[in-house]
Amino acid sequence: MIGFEARAHRRALGVFALLALAGLTACVAPPSYRNRPVAAGAPSTFVLAHAAIVEEPRHATRHLDEAKTIVYTQTQGGSLTAGLVFGALGALANVGMVDSQTGLDAARMKGKLRLEPRQLFVDAAIRQGLALTDAGGAAATAATPYLYLSKSPGGRLRAAAAVQLEQGSGADRWSGLYMYQLPSAYSLDDLARPSEDLQRKLAAEAAQGFGELAAFIAREDAGRKDAPAKAQPEREFVFSTELLAPGGGYPTPARLISSSEELVWCRTLEGVFALRRSSMKIRTGGI
Repeated sequence: MIGFEARAHRRALGVFALLALAGLTACVAPPSYRNRPVAAGAPSTFVLAHAAIVEEPRHATRHLDEAKTIVYTQTQGGSLTAGLVFGALGALANVGMVDSQTGLDAARMKGKLRLEPRQLFVDAAIRQGLALTDAGGAAATAATPYLYLSKSPGGRLRAAAAVQLEQGSGADRWSGLYMYQLPSAYSLDDLARPSEDLQRKLAAEAAQGFGELAAFIAREDAGRKDAPAKAQPEREFVFSTELLAPGGGYPTPARLISSSEELVWCRTLEGVFALRRSSMKIRTGGI
């Protein structure tokens, strides 16, 4: 019975994790690895935007600032017994309890962090020579930068710099999430009562994260235009990480872009992610 309960609990967490992650990713076409369309002969132009997929209310997700640029998600607070005893109604109750716990956590952290993700991304984009415009157009790529926070079952909060990119419209519409996991982890108490040192540390790490994302986007532009035929094929593998599915760590197919002792850059069905090896589990295709 214990084994059955554990499996049921994992399945329930999986549902919550997918619901939470769905709030931060978009799928507007049949699933495929997210390769950003880059036009030849002209630099990409970016405009700051407010993507609905980031800013609209979502299950088990809350915004920690009025500007909706700090996004928190978690999948704890449900009851295994409710799901087992009451079936579908119990599962719905679980969903409600998880969402309620997310709200309680968020209330403690609301308005406590002073960093400005949009400005950090703008500063990074300028340093990398990305073309920014105040007015969007048919050819412009809409960029919505934000800080992403997720809570693991152990209670640690992991952070990432993130940019939701969107371009085109109708059948040609494309969207993808670019995310860089920051090195530090925190407790809920840390972020509910952040010290000045923590504020500076998080802001500095976020600035570095947005800098790395802007640099990758710039290289992506140059690489696609200058020598698309010379690009090495990206090797496929499967991984899991609680950063993207807090509480579940479910298998995610990906293609390896590059790796180091600390970071793995990969392309998934949702976008491009730079993840800490220490928080990943490689399931197939060792890297």
